[in-house]
Amino acid sequence: MQMVKRIVGGFFLSLLLLWIFAPKQELYYLFEKSLKKQNIIISDETIVNEWFGLKVLNADVYANGIKVAKIDELNFNFFFIYSNLDINGIHIDESLHNMAPKVINSLNSTYSIINPIEIKLDGEGSFGELNGNIALLQRKVEILFPIVKELKTVKKFLKKDKTKGWYYETNY
Repeated sequence: MQMVKRIVGGFFLSLLLLWIFAPKQELYYLFEKSLKKQNIIISDETIVNEWFGLKVLNADVYANGIKVAKIDELNFNFFFIYSNLDINGIHIDESLHNMAPKVINSLNSTYSIINPIEIKLDGEGSFGELNGNIALLQRKVEILFPIVKELKTVKKFLKKDKTKGWYYETNY
């Protein structure tokens, strides 16, 4: 019985150490490489390796060679059953202020194996608050705006429903 406890304990300890010392920066570079295929480039960032994730500070985002936004902080947390991406301080470039919100204070996306076919989204910005989800099997994105502040810049992309209020819906 004592031997079984040692083997199981050793297995979980080695699994934990493997995860803590895993090359998380390589996962970030793989993410950057997949974005580059879509002509989206993240540059001038500072990467900080943490125990269970990765923090990216002061990143500039370019789409098709045009600066789109400045991001203060991205936190990637990778766990075995739960992954989380927190983005804080997204400042949209001034040339895009008439098409997008000026500031997005926070954006949070969560993926869990409890519900593996959906990614949850939450956020807050100059537009108010947003709640949404990405249905992976249906390839559908739905974002609801329960508390609205200023939607004039994104109103042309939204639909209005009596029960949902303002929402954005698309397929990919």
